[in-house]
Amino acid sequence: MKNINVLIVDDEPLAREIIQTHISKIPNWTVVDTCIDAKEAFETLVKNKIDVLFLDIQMPVITGIEFIESLQNPPLVVFTTAYSEYALKGFELNAVDYLLKPISFARFYQTVEKVNKTLELLNDASKPSKKEITYLFVKHDGKLLKLNFSDILYIKAEQEYSSVFKTDGTLLVSMHLKLLQTLLPEKQFTRIHRSYIVPHEIITAVYGNTIQIGTEIQLPIGSKYKEELLQKLQIT
Repeated sequence: MKNINVLIVDDEPLAREIIQTHISKIPNWTVVDTCIDAKEAFETLVKNKIDVLFLDIQMPVITGIEFIESLQNPPLVVFTTAYSEYALKGFELNAVDYLLKPISFARFYQTVEKVNKTLELLNDASKPSKKEITYLFVKHDGKLLKLNFSDILYIKAEQEYSSVFKTDGTLLVSMHLKLLQTLLPEKQFTRIHRSYIVPHEIITAVYGNTIQIGTEIQLPIGSKYKEELLQKLQIT
């Protein structure tokens, strides 16, 4: 496996030290930097390729959640916090995992396995294909089901899962929206919101911060996704 670059962001020195110690025991994982706040973290992200971000939620000035919401293409995120009530919000932002302090090595290693598996899938998805793929297989209710791209109306994030709304029903897929996005052809699908992906061809209208699919479905457009969507739709 290739080397995995890690950034740790936490305003508590002991919390940073614990994660660094855990990472020192993991082969091929390297801590590129440790930061005390979002400002330092942003500077590191600009200067370095970061694969995984361990991010505290409760930080002064800018919270970890606000920081991730401000990034257009964040690395894989693992939230760390002492407060379990933030878990739902963390998964809404497609975090790979959510660690409660104090973080034991046993629990940390479970996160490592999740991250390694996700990075492996992302790497496989980025490899060029000899022919255009028109479908993928997704895990649903203990089965691998064929999902034709042409059947998709839109996809919605559901914490650590994704709901695929199709022309003939809905599938709850065991996959983060961020990962599912990488498996879909970029020329056909666009992320329009942190919670939604849509195929270009079935968009019938764009008005304000809303898109319309067909005559009845309206979905919100996130401000940081709007410019890319308009470019793909060739709207000036």
